[in-house]
Amino acid sequence: MARVLYLYAQTLRTGSTHARRVFQMLALMKQAGLEVDVLTLQGGDVWPQGLANRLYRTTRLPFTRHLPPYGSGLRRGWATALLTLTAIRLQLTHSYDAIHCADRAIRAAAFVARLFGTRFLFEWNTESGHDLIRWLKRRSARFRHTANLVFSDVPYPLSRLREVGFCGRVATLAALPAPCIQRLPLPSVRLRGETQPFHVTALAFTPHFTDLNALLEALPNLLSLPNLHLTLAGGTPDAAEKLRTRLTKRFPPSGAWDVRPAPEGPLECMAYLTAADLVFLPAVHGALPPPILLDAMAAQRALLATQCPAYETLLTPQNAMLIHGGAAAIETAIRRHMLSPLLCAEHAEAAAETISRERNASALAAVLRSCYALALTSPRV
Repeated sequence: MARVLYLYAQTLRTGSTHARRVFQMLALMKQAGLEVDVLTLQGGDVWPQGLANRLYRTTRLPFTRHLPPYGSGLRRGWATALLTLTAIRLQLTHSYDAIHCADRAIRAAAFVARLFGTRFLFEWNTESGHDLIRWLKRRSARFRHTANLVFSDVPYPLSRLREVGFCGRVATLAALPAPCIQRLPLPSVRLRGETQPFHVTALAFTPHFTDLNALLEALPNLLSLPNLHLTLAGGTPDAAEKLRTRLTKRFPPSGAWDVRPAPEGPLECMAYLTAADLVFLPAVHGALPPPILLDAMAAQRALLATQCPAYETLLTPQNAMLIHGGAAAIETAIRRHMLSPLLCAEHAEAAAETISRERNASALAAVLRSCYALALTSPRV
């Protein structure tokens, strides 16, 4: 069994998407049969049990509790130096087969890999705001030679990989639904249409609910439907309270609507999804589907989404209703879901089947196992 040292140059914040991706990678590495030790900074949240064989921490550093995943500065320099020194000590005492890292640990991991002639693998996330190929072009030839394999969250065409000599050394690993998400019972058949209670959960991606403006514009007409219950979720607790105050002035509290902050982690997300017959998702920027979309599909919820590139890889007219946006379109779509007896159930079941087929953990673990087999048999740096 290959032994891997995984460097994580952050203090853990379990509710972040950054931590979610790392947890997914560690779970896949374990499923692929690798023995993984994690080295991370002191402080932060408690690491989940069972993700790694052993967990090591650096000595405590001041002012790193809220160190951002990306960026530079004095705090980042301190963290990188301390992580590097601790990784060297661990490599001397354990002799790892590979050094694996994510994001800002790349510099430390590359140095240790070169120092000991160890295989070096790292993860590339588009959340960094950088393009992998352009980033690699700015790295030295020595660095590009050091990297045995890169795991990317988006595919890159061969023509671009040839530009930096990385053909065969970039593997795509798509994001998965959170492991705690369970498939819920299908939404009920709506034989009585608008006379049955209907719960809609709208999830905002912007801090102040601005991406739900079209839905807010449709609120007067939607709240005239006697059995509609609408939950607006997203943003910070302060932003949620401000929106609640603003809506209370227009719509006296009646139990027909509610405002909640963004769910903190998959377990709270699961609670939001459980109560919903229909989940509304506004458009998002970028090409990657947001984690909440993966979780909603895995939970077997019906989806109403504003068309955008991030949704096109997973959502089709067969497993969701896609609209171009606007208050009138949202109102019409919600009314149609209320009146169509099987629409929610059919879309929910198809969405769950799609995510199970397209984002399968066992299949991804097999891909990762093959990638590691290739990396560990390739020439040492």
